[in-house]
Amino acid sequence: MQTMNVKTDLERYSVRMSSTGSEDVVGQDTCPQSDMSRSTLRWLGFPFASVSVLVILVTLFLMSMERGGWSWSSWTYAFSFVIMVPLVVFEIKRKAVITGGAIIMLFFMVLIDAGMPGYFGYSPSDLNWYDNLAHYLGTLVLTMFLWSFICWTVSPTGPPKTNGRRKLMLAVTTIIVVSIFFEFTEFITDFVFGWSNFHPGVDTTGDIIFDVAGVFTAAVVIARHRVSALERPFWHNVPSAA
Repeated sequence: MQTMNVKTDLERYSVRMSSTGSEDVVGQDTCPQSDMSRSTLRWLGFPFASVSVLVILVTLFLMSMERGGWSWSSWTYAFSFVIMVPLVVFEIKRKAVITGGAIIMLFFMVLIDAGMPGYFGYSPSDLNWYDNLAHYLGTLVLTMFLWSFICWTVSPTGPPKTNGRRKLMLAVTTIIVVSIFFEFTEFITDFVFGWSNFHPGVDTTGDIIFDVAGVFTAAVVIARHRVSALERPFWHNVPSAA
């Protein structure tokens, strides 16, 4: 019985020492390192990329106001500020920032849609090729942005490497429906109020055709290359468990 009691006490002592030792190791090695990395990289949580987009949009807006006052281009820039909301949310919550390529695409989309031939003021669709280019690039960029927003909303890791057909179809369908609704609304308001913003009939049909062409171009690029307007930068990359 004595031998058994000594053995049992030794086992209990060994178990207690092992548990205490492991806690000390964890407390000494991992906690300080985690705190240090958090304090060092805390400033990187600031939405730098989103602020850069805001600076671009505000600059274009002020230029359009200086040259033409409240015009079509000014309203275009005013509505474009809405994109800042999801950009900041994703940058803070998902640690995903807008890519440099997406910033350039957004810049030229807003610039072209504002009407460069009219010195940042709205010009009627007399330049048919320019109007078609604006519709094509606009829907192309918007489809890519919507696809990226949907993926980063559903998944914390962003767009999937494979599949993702439902998300892509949702983005494509949404932009097409919005484009058709916008064009017919523009046509009806022009007819009712007697505005002469565009050439009725032919202009509406051409706009819808190039809207659809831009959407499907974006769909092909996304399906083949999984291009995203948002990505997780290197300082927020989390190594996989594998």
